[in-house]
Amino acid sequence: MGTVEFQAVVLAAGRGTRLPELTSDHPKCLLPLGPYPMLWYPLQMLQQHDFQEVIVVVLESQKTEIQQTLEKTPLKLKIDYATVPSDSDFGTADSLRHIHDRIKSDVIIVSCDVVTNAKLYPVVSKFRAHNASVAALFFPSGFEAGITVPGPKTKHKPERDLIGIHPDSERLLFLASTSDFDEEFVISGHLLRKNEKMNIHSRLVDSHIYVMKKWVIDYLTKKDNFSTLKGEFLPYIIKKQMSRMSHPSHIEATSEVGVNLKFEDDIFQYAPSNKLEAQIVKASLYNDSVYKEPYGGDLVRCYAIKAPKDCIGVRTNTTLSYYALNSKISGLWPQLFPNNDYPLISPNAVVESRQIKDIAVADNAKLSEKTSLTLTTFGLHCTVNPKVIITNSVIMGHAVIEEGCKISNSIVCNRAVIKKGSILKNCLIGPSFVVDEESTKEMVHLTNAGGFMEIE
Repeated sequence: MGTVEFQAVVLAAGRGTRLPELTSDHPKCLLPLGPYPMLWYPLQMLQQHDFQEVIVVVLESQKTEIQQTLEKTPLKLKIDYATVPSDSDFGTADSLRHIHDRIKSDVIIVSCDVVTNAKLYPVVSKFRAHNASVAALFFPSGFEAGITVPGPKTKHKPERDLIGIHPDSERLLFLASTSDFDEEFVISGHLLRKNEKMNIHSRLVDSHIYVMKKWVIDYLTKKDNFSTLKGEFLPYIIKKQMSRMSHPSHIEATSEVGVNLKFEDDIFQYAPSNKLEAQIVKASLYNDSVYKEPYGGDLVRCYAIKAPKDCIGVRTNTTLSYYALNSKISGLWPQLFPNNDYPLISPNAVVESRQIKDIAVADNAKLSEKTSLTLTTFGLHCTVNPKVIITNSVIMGHAVIEEGCKISNSIVCNRAVIKKGSILKNCLIGPSFVVDEESTKEMVHLTNAGGFMEIE
């Protein structure tokens, strides 16, 4: 994939508000997923698609830690870090607006929490073939099915989107979260009249992988009322497909430099509609519209590409999806990396245990002898002492598990210490929390947030 034609941007400045239990002292994008930090996966995917350079947007206060962590991972990409102020409350659209001057061409935007083996080529091909404004990739849902998140028992209500796609042309006609509606949602008659048919999907997941024209980003910089891409800006652009350019005769005022004041923020001021392009479209035999005019005369065109049903596609943006991916990572590894390029157990880790099965181990972790370790992810510099049994858990960076502990179906966050002889089942142990010796805990969230807290 030519990187002159497209720039790649990875958005990694999110604060992890949907994983607050895990991110209070740690960048979300550095949470361990298998043997690598979360942010490594989208970067590695872009590298596989022949990108040599990528812009990574991070919080200013986290840049050094992120840079130092990624430098120790197997990446050949040149990373250009763009920072957003740490005291700001930037959404994804705000971040793009902030780095607008670095975007010189059409762009592929990827969220830092995407893990997938889906290919980007079908998305890019659709984008090129129809000179699209936006093309978005969607995953099959259901990845977290059957997984229970550690901690107190809570009813997890998965977020669902309603995605309207024209079945023949793959035009993306509608995008909204089900939480935006009470019991029913109304589709505009104009949308149906113009397109005649539309399939509404409620079991697709927005991958947060988008291909966008540069002019769409230019337009975003002028629309500072949009803070998020998925929640606000994309639904707006999708709706604009149905709009028409204002007729020049309606212009009411111009400034001294000839800028049309009334329509200066009109999207059609940005969408290119030169005569040559119009002639090419007109001469084309292709038509995705029910009308004679190609594309129904739409200057703004959005497309949805569904990843194959057997593809791995997950956004680790909730504690549930994070835990689900780590639970399944050893089984998914051959599909994610079929060439065995990346070992699940780092050669820089010390693994003395003889009883290990389906584990992922990051650099400088130390797993002692006389331990039984199954279906677990071990983060950077964590320590597991002898006579410990751990199953189906996540032990994050710099955590310490002392002698004689038994841990199952649990998440132990950064720098937490589990003192000797403790038994944890279905527990969530917050960052830097110390569990006392010989403790027995089940289905609790132990955290230092706001002083000592035990949530059952």
